[in-house]
Amino acid sequence: MAGDVVIQGDRLVLRPLRPAEVDAEWQAMVAEAAGPVVRSFPPDEAAFRARLAWSGQLRDGWLDLAIDLDGTSIGRIQTFVPRGRALPPGTFDVGIGLREQARGKGYGREALTLLTDWLFEHAAAEVVEAGTSEANHPMRAVFHRAGWTEDGTETAEGHEWVRYRITRREWQAMRP
Repeated sequence: MAGDVVIQGDRLVLRPLRPAEVDAEWQAMVAEAAGPVVRSFPPDEAAFRARLAWSGQLRDGWLDLAIDLDGTSIGRIQTFVPRGRALPPGTFDVGIGLREQARGKGYGREALTLLTDWLFEHAAAEVVEAGTSEANHPMRAVFHRAGWTEDGTETAEGHEWVRYRITRREWQAMRP
């Protein structure tokens, strides 16, 4: 795939992170790791920064993009390969994090919809999936509003996660 991934929406642009934004993303990751609904540990800082250095490029199931509103990053959306779990070909796991001031305004749903559409249209996705804490009711609502379905639970990284997914066929049936 040539060039960086840039996905234009009605209000948002999903784009590569700028070098100056990497520190803010690391700080957000550390803060989220200490929170009650996201995860119990931050990733390795050097590996995280190295990965963000190629933000905007899909590599081996990994893609990191800024969620941009009017030229400012309000969060990050990514695809990733879960630690200790190989993904079948055509399957992508998604993660998303919005800054607190950007939550509750529909940006999460728009970003999730934009990335899901791009994965099915440009990355040969057959299934897009994600997990969230049972207590993360706002994120669970985003998945439902975006047309994803709950697909059970899983224990990983010391937490119980509610899994959501959508298939290519389901996505195409929802598209106008």
